[in-house]
Amino acid sequence: MTTNPAPANDLLTEVRELLAQPGPVQDQAEAVDRLRDLEAVKGMLEAEQALVTASFEKLRLEHEASQKVPKAQRGKGLAAEIALARSESPARGKHHLELAQALCQDMPHTLAALSQGRIREEHAQVVVKETSELSSRHRQKVDRALQDRLGVAGPRELANEARAHAQRLDPKNAAERTRKATDDRRVTSQPLADGVAKLIAFGPSRIIDGIIAKLRSTAKTQIAAGKAADKHGTIRTRDQIMFDTLSQWCTGSSDGSTIPIETLLVMTPDTLFAQGATPAWLAGHGPIPAAVVREWLADQDMQVFLRRVFTAPQTQQVIGLESTARAFPSGLRKMALVRDRACRTPFCEAPIVDTDHMVPYRNGGPTSWDNASGLCAWCNQSKENRDWRHDGDAQTLRVITPTGHTYTKHAGPVVPGNDPDPPKQQPPDDDDPDSQQSRLRFDSSSRRRRRYPAVSQYITAPPPIQHRDGAGTKAA
Repeated sequence: MTTNPAPANDLLTEVRELLAQPGPVQDQAEAVDRLRDLEAVKGMLEAEQALVTASFEKLRLEHEASQKVPKAQRGKGLAAEIALARSESPARGKHHLELAQALCQDMPHTLAALSQGRIREEHAQVVVKETSELSSRHRQKVDRALQDRLGVAGPRELANEARAHAQRLDPKNAAERTRKATDDRRVTSQPLADGVAKLIAFGPSRIIDGIIAKLRSTAKTQIAAGKAADKHGTIRTRDQIMFDTLSQWCTGSSDGSTIPIETLLVMTPDTLFAQGATPAWLAGHGPIPAAVVREWLADQDMQVFLRRVFTAPQTQQVIGLESTARAFPSGLRKMALVRDRACRTPFCEAPIVDTDHMVPYRNGGPTSWDNASGLCAWCNQSKENRDWRHDGDAQTLRVITPTGHTYTKHAGPVVPGNDPDPPKQQPPDDDDPDSQQSRLRFDSSSRRRRRYPAVSQYITAPPPIQHRDGAGTKAA
């Protein structure tokens, strides 16, 4: 691997001088000039990061070679270390490593444009991605072909031009990659704000286009036939009809009320039984407004089971579970999902796939609440690499990397957004019918949760139920 020497000291001096310019801008032209200068500096810093990343990889590979590490095992976990150092997800760490490798080995023109601040890392990333399957010689040709477009074309335009050059230089492999891409077809989802999520389908473009065309045609037909109203009489837009039609095709129900799924929804008793404003938390997605959750639970088509989740009064964190089994029981796995919400590794926001032993079972790590971590598949594999270590307890995870750097993540409250110092509640009045009804409903939840004892049988020394305790729900 070869890298160009980077004038790091000159770069830092230039950045300090730019940031040290006195006071606010004096006129509009100066504001534009400073914005352009700052944007250029960002590109220069990103180029420096790429050079440092390439040097880091070179040093690591040399060190592991001196330690007689098999060649196939060298550099394992490096992308995850880069991600932690940059406070980003492991997937982004992998992209940064691949970018540094390509720029320093095969793409001097793209690296120069980035170092000069004419482009940003976003532009370089798309060129690297679209040429990732090319040989080094062909990648260098694409780099030369695009040199006059760097700093002129936007990321999408650059991506299309780089892909066109790649297909021209290697047409046989380009056709084969297009055919093989069909094998990667899949459907996934991405949580968004306001209690909604994005359904993402990857597949052949002709099939995706056909599905969209069919949905549009169905929506147009329903509107023309005067069937745009939903079951409540509300007139739906074309896009709403398209979504409802897709839901009907997939589940048999336009609103999803008959889908047999399990959902972990955590909330305070005030949110559940009264008119509290603290948002509930939908595991794997995020906060849901209290009023919306109460509407969900009032749906007659939804079957709801309640369980009490005990939390520490001050921190509102989940407390003590224990097991002697090697595999984490269902109750422990659910509690880890409630606590961690997404992969527990710092800066990684991928969905939880594995409930992992923080201290490995083979090293004597117990199958306990204090030793449980919800991790994505990538992070679960990364911790198995040479000189990686996880330690901590139920509320804290520390990730120690081969360089000795430590990254710490603390568990947050079970229901973020809850008032840390709510007003004191008066004891229930036995003569008040509404108060009796609330207590009866909560007592009923305790009886009903016995149908699912996995959580309650692992609770240790639960504190008295207070207004800060959470109540979990499961919709089946």
